[in-house]
Amino acid sequence: MDDAAVALLSTAWGLGDVSPKPLPAGHTNSSYLVPTEQGPCIVRVSWPGKTAEQVHRERQAIRQVRGKQGDIAVPTVIPTREGNDVVRTDEGRWLHVFERIDGLPGLPQDPDRATTHAMHALARLHAALAPLPCPSADPLAWLWQRYERIRAHPAPLLPAIPNAHYDLMLDRAHAWLTAAMTWVRGPIQWLHGDFHAGNLLFIDHRVCGIVDFDEVGQGASWLEAAFAAFALSRDAERDDGFHFDDRRWHQAVLAYAEMIPGADATWWVRYREALMNLFCLDQVLIHIHAAQRRLWQPGPGMGFLGCWRALRRQYTLNESQRSTASTVASRSSAVGEASCRQSTASSLR
Repeated sequence: MDDAAVALLSTAWGLGDVSPKPLPAGHTNSSYLVPTEQGPCIVRVSWPGKTAEQVHRERQAIRQVRGKQGDIAVPTVIPTREGNDVVRTDEGRWLHVFERIDGLPGLPQDPDRATTHAMHALARLHAALAPLPCPSADPLAWLWQRYERIRAHPAPLLPAIPNAHYDLMLDRAHAWLTAAMTWVRGPIQWLHGDFHAGNLLFIDHRVCGIVDFDEVGQGASWLEAAFAAFALSRDAERDDGFHFDDRRWHQAVLAYAEMIPGADATWWVRYREALMNLFCLDQVLIHIHAAQRRLWQPGPGMGFLGCWRALRRQYTLNESQRSTASTVASRSSAVGEASCRQSTASSLR
C-alpha cells in the first residue's frame, strides 16, 4: 500500500499509524489486513481507472444480499468519519474498509463437500439478488461487457501469444458469444460475476463468507452456475490446456440445480462442452483486461495459458473440420460435375 493510501486511512477513517499486511488477491484489487483497536479490518485498494458505476453496482449488490444468506456473511463496509462508504485517491484508486470475516479462502481439505456447500451458497446468493431490478435482457451481458472493454484498448504485451493469434481469438470470441445467445438458459438477473474458491471463505467445508463483488454484472444465472462449477473443479496450475475434475463438476451443477425450482439439470450436461469454452473465454477476457491495465503478466500456474490454449485448440479443430468438410464437398462437386459431363456426352452421342 502506498503512502497516499495510508494517509487516507488516517484522515478519512482515523486509522493512524497502521501496518497493513498484504493478503492474497486477484489481478483487480489489492487487499490488506489492518489491525485496529476495535479489531482487524480489511482494506481494499482498487485498480486505477475503476469507474464510479462499477463501485455503485458493487455497493448496491452487497446491500441487497446482506442478511439474506443465513450464516454466510458478505462484506460490511466501515464508513469514513463523514459517513462515506468509499474514498478515491488522487490517482483514481478506490479505498474500501470492510469488517473482517472469519474463514480462509480456497477449497479446504474436503473439496467435494466444500464444492456442494459452495454451489448451495451460490443458489441462495442468486435468490437474494433476483429482486434487484435488472434492465438487461441479454443472458451474456456481463461477458459482452468484458469483451467490449478489451476491444476498446490496444493489445497488451503477451510474449507467449503472437499478435495474429490475439486478433484471431477476439474475432472468434465474438462468434462464440453470438452463438451462445441462442442456447444459454436461466433467469437473467444480477450476478456475482467472479464466483470461485478464492472469493469464498471457508470454515471446515462450509462457506462462511462471500467476498469481492467487484465484477458484479447481469446475465443468466445458470451460466454463472456452470462457470462456478468449472472454477471449483479445475486444475489451474496446468498450462497445457484446460483440465478439470469431471465428477466434481457434475456434482457441482447437480448441487446447484437441486436448490433452484424448475431447473433442468440435464441442460448443464447437454451443453457442457460449449459451457467449458465460454468459461475459458471468460478467464481469457479477465486476464487480458488485467494485462491491459498493466496489473498482470503471463506466468505459469495462473490459469490463463491453459484456457487460452484450450480455446486455440478448439478453434484450430473447428477450422480443420470446416476445411475437411469444404474439401469433401468440393471433391463431391467435382465428381458430380464429371459424371454429369460424361452423362451429357453419352446422350449427345
